[in-house]
Amino acid sequence: MIEQMLHQNIWLISSLILGIVILSKALAKKTATVDVLWLIIFGSLFANLGLIPEHHEVLEYIGEWGIVFIMFALGFDEDLEHFKNGLRRSLGIAIIGAIFPFLAGFLSAKLFGYSDSVALLWGLTMTATAVSLTMVSLKAKNLHKSTAATGIMTAAVVDDVLSLIGVAIIIPLALNASKNHGELTIDFANLAIISIKVVIFFLIALIIGLFAFPERVPPKLPSNASLLQKLDYYLTKLFVPISIKRILIMYGGEFTPLVMVFVAMTMGAIADLFGFHPAIGAYIAGLFMKKDYFLFENAPRPDKIYKESKFVMDHIAFTIFGPIFFVNLGSKIIFDFDILSTIWWQVLVLFLLVFSFQILSAALAARFTGRYSWPDSVMIGVGMLGRAELAFIVINIAYTENHIFDTAQFQTLIFATFLLNISVPLMINWWKPYYEGKKEFRLFGIKLSR
Repeated sequence: MIEQMLHQNIWLISSLILGIVILSKALAKKTATVDVLWLIIFGSLFANLGLIPEHHEVLEYIGEWGIVFIMFALGFDEDLEHFKNGLRRSLGIAIIGAIFPFLAGFLSAKLFGYSDSVALLWGLTMTATAVSLTMVSLKAKNLHKSTAATGIMTAAVVDDVLSLIGVAIIIPLALNASKNHGELTIDFANLAIISIKVVIFFLIALIIGLFAFPERVPPKLPSNASLLQKLDYYLTKLFVPISIKRILIMYGGEFTPLVMVFVAMTMGAIADLFGFHPAIGAYIAGLFMKKDYFLFENAPRPDKIYKESKFVMDHIAFTIFGPIFFVNLGSKIIFDFDILSTIWWQVLVLFLLVFSFQILSAALAARFTGRYSWPDSVMIGVGMLGRAELAFIVINIAYTENHIFDTAQFQTLIFATFLLNISVPLMINWWKPYYEGKKEFRLFGIKLSR
């Protein structure tokens, strides 16, 4: 009865969650660790004690807002040219770094004697990287502007596209296999639709970034202008009356943070419309926002609005809304010790396989396809460890909606995902002194540290 009253009182729940955020940040400072680690742990602990609910729709949405703000703030902090260079180097990391965790999940399920449909869904669950978890962990260690951070973020954008394609192919395949006595069929029409949506989304993002954000019309169009020059001239001219700079600094920048939130949400909504996580759209919006858009050239402090707006957005993202997402993530981990006592070895095998396959595949791909240094490559491998929201979506489809997973399989995936997510801040914290050259690390005679 008391537990039910607690779960229905959103003000009390909100107070408890914000208390967890304060406690986690204080402990992170005290122990020189990452607050994400404590947010997830305390979220799980409070949920298991019945003090906060495993699921609350309003708080889930607030947490989703937090992830959108986090990714927008990280994109705003990133240099667009740096990002574009990283994107060219990250294709191999994304592909190889997705294939091997998929294999780890698939092979684990087959090792435990599960069906092909279960094995396919286990593989898909272990595919997508939780980039927001990694980027927040890197920021806590002041590594969010590093070369490795850009490599992780750019690989994650490609990984998100691959995950969409994987969902389009594998979920129908697994569902059909479970219903048709193992017969596998691929819906090519659905796959084609997903591919078209991916292309359209990135075209829209590119048009917005190139033409809606710039604040001035290009020089006079030459008589022999190419098609691209004509597009640049006319589209930019079309958008200039409502350019982002005009809106950001209207009324002396009084509403600048509000406009930034609006832009983040709008790009998030467009991403969601095309099947991406809204955080991807928000990150792209942040990327396109240049410092120049905030400057008042003739003011005593030209960058005053930029600095104040950045402070507000960082506070919203990393101190208030963002942490709520990670508390909610931890609250999904409900311990059933009777089941856990029988599946602990499966959890351990799945965790260790994905852990080793992910780090090795992503690190080696970063080194030999992206030409990153060894310290950056190891950090990229470590940074790709977390499992994204996609894992919980797939688990929900297979367990709650279609009953493909039994309770033991469900719990195995949940606990393995929990261990992988907890590993991200721990591994980043461990590798940081080697990454910065404060300690030396050698493996088989190869120096992997700075």
